[in-house]
Amino acid sequence: MADILELSVQYRVIGTECRKKLLELENALNSGEFCENEYELKRRITMLTAMSRDCIATSNYLRAYSERRDRLERLRRQKAGI
Repeated sequence: MADILELSVQYRVIGTECRKKLLELENALNSGEFCENEYELKRRITMLTAMSRDCIATSNYLRAYSERRDRLERLRRQKAGI
């Protein structure tokens, strides 16, 4: 089960990094200080928004799954007297 928690942490880290890059790009767009095509920049912002959201949601799902499974396993052990 630790593997699932580790995977959850990895998804969280990736989602956080996507969010940081997203903020950088949004700041560049808002300040007008960008080197690339505005359309391309907006496309990258849209993609990073989705990736960040999906990674963090997956992280939350994996963590919740792990916690529920651990709780059920403890209950089974208690009922079995282990």
